[in-house]
Amino acid sequence: MKAKSKRGNISVFLAVVITALFSITLLLVSSIHEKTVESCADGVFRLAGDSVLSEYNYYIHRDYGLFLIKGDDPALSKKFRDYSAYSLSQLFGADFHSCTVETGRFSIADPEPVLKQAVDLMKEGGIIRNGKSSVNDMVSRTLRHGPTIDSLPSAQLPDKDLTASVNQIADKLTNLEAIIHGGTDKYLFDSYILSRFNSDTCAIDTSHFYRNEVEYILTGRLSDESNVRHVDLSLEALRTPYNLAHIYADPEKRAAVTALSETITPGVLGTVTQAGISLAWATAESVNDVKLLHKGYLVPFTKDASSWAIDLDGLVKGISDEKVFKPDVNKGQSYDDYLRILLFLKDDNMKMARVLDLIQINMRKDHDPAFLIQEYATGIAVTAEVNGKKYFYDKTY
Repeated sequence: MKAKSKRGNISVFLAVVITALFSITLLLVSSIHEKTVESCADGVFRLAGDSVLSEYNYYIHRDYGLFLIKGDDPALSKKFRDYSAYSLSQLFGADFHSCTVETGRFSIADPEPVLKQAVDLMKEGGIIRNGKSSVNDMVSRTLRHGPTIDSLPSAQLPDKDLTASVNQIADKLTNLEAIIHGGTDKYLFDSYILSRFNSDTCAIDTSHFYRNEVEYILTGRLSDESNVRHVDLSLEALRTPYNLAHIYADPEKRAAVTALSETITPGVLGTVTQAGISLAWATAESVNDVKLLHKGYLVPFTKDASSWAIDLDGLVKGISDEKVFKPDVNKGQSYDDYLRILLFLKDDNMKMARVLDLIQINMRKDHDPAFLIQEYATGIAVTAEVNGKKYFYDKTY
């Protein structure tokens, strides 16, 4: 009886142990399965998010190197659900409850992510389109379409007049060469602008609406002529202090100014007259400098006698608006170099907003008359749920 009782106790003990082991095994299997579902769901959702982002606007990327996706939240949510559902349906025990995709936090209203894309593109060497054309192949245009004008991203942004900005700091720009040859993010963004958009001396793409796109980014006027005119005023304001400094530093020019002032107002008033003559001479030289830049000539920041174009006698006799005086040597900086200086003075957010203006204008012209850049985004926010567990992702380009 004792042996049977002992065997019975062992059987009960083994049954308890086996039951416990079986329970533990079931718990482990259940836990492993849960972790497997979570891991697989995470991978599926990440891949689905990348798949949604892959449907960026082809033309914007081809022409401007930027990744933007149209931010229709219901449509993007459906795409994400479709991409996820099939894979999850093959996963045993995965109950795919819901998902939403939103673009609000990545709206184009925040220009910083787009600016970063442009800078990163230039850091990687850029994707410069081949075959620059002559601006003579393009006509000057004025934007008159009201709905397009009203929907421009820069329309609601406050802007400071470019010429006023130049007047305030032109005499403080002591190292202009550093602006042209710098390597900062600001420099790279300005390089992006100059490599993607037309200016008065370089047509990047003759299919674009405006002939003077860089000038538009700088001044925001609705016509090519007005943009060029306001940029010219800024360049003249930029050049005048440098030309005035050269007159005061050059003994021959200073003597010529003194002699002329003595014939006009001898005596103590001669000093005031000298200042007026010097300023008029420097201004006339600046106007001529801008004409030279538009014709493809170079103009140095700091001039010497060989790069000076207008003599004082010519100033006194009067200068025709059409006439361009050429110096003895062609050296210095180009029109694009001077545009880079003006871009350096411009607020980055305003520049980016006007880049988006031009993308919208050109997209409406060539691809979609109803295109609105505000409908696009630089990323998506994803919320999804499987087996009661929620997953959150921010996916950006």
